[in-house]
Amino acid sequence: MFKILHLDECPANPMERGRGEQIKLINARLGTDKIDVHLNRLAPGGPRGKLHHHTSADNVYIVRRGEGRLVLEDQSYTLRENDVVYIPAGAKHSLSNCGAEPFEIFEIYAPAGKYFDFMLDE
Repeated sequence: MFKILHLDECPANPMERGRGEQIKLINARLGTDKIDVHLNRLAPGGPRGKLHHHTSADNVYIVRRGEGRLVLEDQSYTLRENDVVYIPAGAKHSLSNCGAEPFEIFEIYAPAGKYFDFMLDE
């Protein structure tokens, strides 16, 4: 189904442990199992994300604003506005806000829906 969404009109949902909020955009709610797109807004000083992987879903981050810390396998990377990150299926990763402002990233998963999983690695 064709859809046009406006970010400022989409509801924000709180993330667990006070990490921030998530705005769901394209997902199974619209009838797609092929792709999931959402905006994560991580709060400054919030807890880091849990180390995890996705068995068959590739992951893409597009940094909208702020500064964050990505841990991928055993390496740590600083992410900033306009960075685009590709995380292949199976790679262990976590993300946190390491700045004084909200850290916003668009996050894309493919495939999504019934093919998507979240496997904790800690």
